[in-house]
Amino acid sequence: MLEFLGGLLLFFLTLVVLAVWLGIRMARRLMRTARGFAGSFTQGMPGFSAIPDPRWARLAALLDRRQREAARVARERIAALLAERGSAALTPDEAQLMISCEKRVPELIDTCLDRCRTARPTERCDYAGPTLERLVRIGEEAEATRQAIRARDDGRLTTMHHYFDAVTAKN
Repeated sequence: MLEFLGGLLLFFLTLVVLAVWLGIRMARRLMRTARGFAGSFTQGMPGFSAIPDPRWARLAALLDRRQREAARVARERIAALLAERGSAALTPDEAQLMISCEKRVPELIDTCLDRCRTARPTERCDYAGPTLERLVRIGEEAEATRQAIRARDDGRLTTMHHYFDAVTAKN
């Protein structure tokens, strides 16, 4: 009888260890998937953590897959422009666009989310769609501005390269 109880206890202990092991594996896989989803919002953006801005994540929850991709691209473009904040080549208009992207874009998203919170599911598209269109346009403008800033900074670097090439050629 004791042998039978010992075998049964060993069997249940083995099942518990197996269940814990499987639970840990599933939890790790789930966390990797969650990190991958979160990382898709910030991929390639300097200064951004792997955890997305909650307002962008809440907006993405209102969108379909194609729209989520457009929102991700817009967010990356806006973030890339904001990363150029320290450039010496900024014009006043570009600085103003950066301020708008930093302060007013979050306000736009928050206002849309606030309207969607009390809206019917069919009405949410009426708020999220036009907001996304504006974010996409802002993202396109941010990308064009970023490229202009980088081109001026690249020109400045090239000028300095030529200067130092001339300095070292004299010696």
